[in-house]
Amino acid sequence: MSEKMIQTIYDEDLPKLLSDLGLKGDFDNGLIKCSFCGETITKDNLLTIFSDGIEIKFSCNKESCRGKIPKK
Repeated sequence: MSEKMIQTIYDEDLPKLLSDLGLKGDFDNGLIKCSFCGETITKDNLLTIFSDGIEIKFSCNKESCRGKIPKK
């Protein structure tokens, strides 16, 4: 998958995006963690999906994690 910036994704599109990234199984099994606090990412607490240029990372919606998301 080529690098693209996605600004918004609808809830119903999340499973396809995760599948395209090869991460749907991990997400469904609770294996995806917030890159900042380690909390398990769920559909209810997912704030953003981003890349550090090496791997795909996730952030939860905690206020303390929001400010740590890299700006491009």
